[in-house]
Amino acid sequence: MRVKPYKNYAMVLLIALLFTLITNEQTWAEENIQTVKKELTAVKTEQPPTIDGVLDDACWQDAPQATGFIDERTGKPAKNQSVGRLVYTDTAIYVAVHLYDDVPDKIVARQTKDQTRIRGEDSVSFSLDPFHTHQFSDRNFFIVNPIGTKYAHLATGRAEKSEWIGLWKAAAQIVEDGWVVEMEIPWQMLDYPDTIGPVRMGINLDRLQQRTGEKSWWCNLGVNEFRENDGHWIDVRPPPRKRELKVLPYLIGGVSETETSVEMTSESRWEYTARAGADIRYEVTPQLRLIGTANPDFENIEQAVEGIDFSYGERYVPDRRPFFSEGGNVYRLGRLFHSRRITDMDGGLKLFGKLGKNTSVGTLGTYHRNNQNVILQASQSFTATSNIRAAFLSHHHRDVGLNNVGSLSGDVRYGKFSGRSRFVQSWDSESGGRDGFVNIGYNGSLFQQALTAFFVDSDFVNRLGYYPFTGYRGVSLASYFVNEWREGFFRRVSASVQSQISNTYEGEVFRRDLFISSIILTHSDYALAAGWRGGQFEEFNDSVFSIGLRARASDRFNNIGITYNWGEQAGERIHRISGNLNLRAYGFTAGFSSRIQWHFDRRYQQILTLTYDFNPALSLGSRLIWQVEGVNIYFALRRSGYAGTDFFVILGDPNALEFKRRFVTKVIRAF
Repeated sequence: MRVKPYKNYAMVLLIALLFTLITNEQTWAEENIQTVKKELTAVKTEQPPTIDGVLDDACWQDAPQATGFIDERTGKPAKNQSVGRLVYTDTAIYVAVHLYDDVPDKIVARQTKDQTRIRGEDSVSFSLDPFHTHQFSDRNFFIVNPIGTKYAHLATGRAEKSEWIGLWKAAAQIVEDGWVVEMEIPWQMLDYPDTIGPVRMGINLDRLQQRTGEKSWWCNLGVNEFRENDGHWIDVRPPPRKRELKVLPYLIGGVSETETSVEMTSESRWEYTARAGADIRYEVTPQLRLIGTANPDFENIEQAVEGIDFSYGERYVPDRRPFFSEGGNVYRLGRLFHSRRITDMDGGLKLFGKLGKNTSVGTLGTYHRNNQNVILQASQSFTATSNIRAAFLSHHHRDVGLNNVGSLSGDVRYGKFSGRSRFVQSWDSESGGRDGFVNIGYNGSLFQQALTAFFVDSDFVNRLGYYPFTGYRGVSLASYFVNEWREGFFRRVSASVQSQISNTYEGEVFRRDLFISSIILTHSDYALAAGWRGGQFEEFNDSVFSIGLRARASDRFNNIGITYNWGEQAGERIHRISGNLNLRAYGFTAGFSSRIQWHFDRRYQQILTLTYDFNPALSLGSRLIWQVEGVNIYFALRRSGYAGTDFFVILGDPNALEFKRRFVTKVIRAF
């Protein structure tokens, strides 16, 4: 018997719309922060500095200074100022920053491993936009914390191997009036214009002070980071770029236990394996990169674990395989491309980069005897705040035939108002459906709103994408509020109202959804979160509450948290308790997450990770997953993330459902 539709579904959009109207009355009155663009003249030095965190080198004395940092939230001068300096040679760019702090003994620095996201601690970032397009896809970030740990995010996206990212240097130290950092960034690791004349590049410096939560910019981009407000580095003469060919071969040897069936019984036997493969990276032009892989090793890469939270459709699980990370910013296609759909692969090729200042392209192809995949993508920027993109995806499987998908999308922003749209057409052996949306938004400092109309045809098929459902259309409205305080009890308060009304193409209810949530973060580093999601999904009426508390919320190494969800979902009562505990001491890092869910039946998932760091490059790690499907544990001794030879010694299978008796060694060397 069909359940009567949710009576108050009209309130879904009404509540969100009312919240939008009320908040905008205050927003427009408070959005008066002025942005001043700044410039630094490029200065070439014949005496590059020694990268030691001490600003006593001769080149820094007359270097142009970046001063007058602005708090992005208030638009006023930062309480603790910073001074940046910038020079260059024919081989590298040199950056120095003195970050003043009136309470230097409370500077926070925790991360010790390079090329690992630096979060929840003091840090400084130098950003460089060599093509001066103000597009995120052309932006490079170089981030350092007060103990000299560094993280680079390059414009096109790079995999983790240091030789492929580029061997840049950083040094930092805490001093009496704050902390100091120096960076050396080789030109060779960057994409930049191939020119003999002077050019203008986009630059900026931003700093996070963990104690107060203050984020300050040399050129204030605001909380929404409007990149057209970057500063300028003028009259730069970059050196001619050298083409490079890099090869990353690997060797694997090991033994594993397998089971074979013989006359209704199972027998175990040991299977010895030896395999080799390689990745290559070649610069076709100074702005185009060719990436190739032959016989890639995916089974020894620790993938993300799918959670047990109830979902009406397929859960999204990110992909950690390096081949798909390389050039990831170019292939940023949203749900059009979900790389985990490609499970079998004997080889692959990528060609990505720029054809001109404002034109970027990306191609991807993978081959396996059972399936082949091709992706073509191109984007054209017209201004700093507008661009258009086209994409084509093709998937051919021996058993199901050919599936092609074409997409055209674009976005534009004028001030704080933005618009986005996308239209997608699929061609399959038996269908040819469409998918699309139109979105308009307002991006204020305190409030953001977005209204979206969308549809997905019933016969739309994209075998390379992430589409849990098809055959519905509707509208959604979302409104977000966030504010921060540098002193007092509250550090950050955020709230959101998100709603959706959608029907099937036959006019039946597909979804009536209202989600209200809020998070409070205090200066004592406690976080309290609460939320409610209710409405209707097809014939089911849902109402689920949640509340969570976390201590040391900003400390990724030492924290504890617990969340409780309860209510009704899919016609059954639901209760879910989840928690996490992370600890680090004396080189040991331990993380434990637990989730137990009562819904239809009882499910549980416990994940324990243990790591001992001999030094930043060498570590011994383990992950145990205990859930209804079984118990799996694996151990790995690894030397990775730094220049030189990488090696892995693995006991078990990192991605199996149950423990597998398996011993593997892997060696990787870049040439």
